Amino acid sequence: MHNLQHHTHPDALEKYAFFWSEVRLIIAALALFLGGTPPVLLLFSAHGLVGLLLKLSWIVSGVASAYLLYRWFSGGQKLFGHKNTKDTIAFFVMVLSGINLGVVGLIGNNIGMSISSSYAVFVITAVIYLVSAYHLYTRWNAAGKMFK
Repeated sequence: MHNLQHHTHPDALEKYAFFWSEVRLIIAALALFLGGTPPVLLLFSAHGLVGLLLKLSWIVSGVASAYLLYRWFSGGQKLFGHKNTKDTIAFFVMVLSGINLGVVGLIGNNIGMSISSSYAVFVITAVIYLVSAYHLYTRWNAAGKMFK
């Protein structure tokens, strides 16, 4: 029971949600560079277990992002102890892209990709994802946590 309490503590949940979202941004950027195809689908069919796990990972991404957004709102809209515009922009790139994927997992429609299917837009978005992931990771390493 003690282990479960440790893993469900807000600091632990923040850490898990943050690192899940960081990895998701990198994988999503790779998918966008590939024209919008999830990298796993280059190796496996979307049918069966792989399709189910892909959907579940998208839903987890939405839940993780919603949790981070909740922590941000409840913590006075501060990241890493401050209100910094670059941090906030990178954070919103992270949470909005995650919530979008959560919606994809639930309804099967990618709202972001339905806005534009242009490869140039995909590449620009992928670069924004990578820059945001790098910025937030650097800030996390300096601060040790996102919400103080």
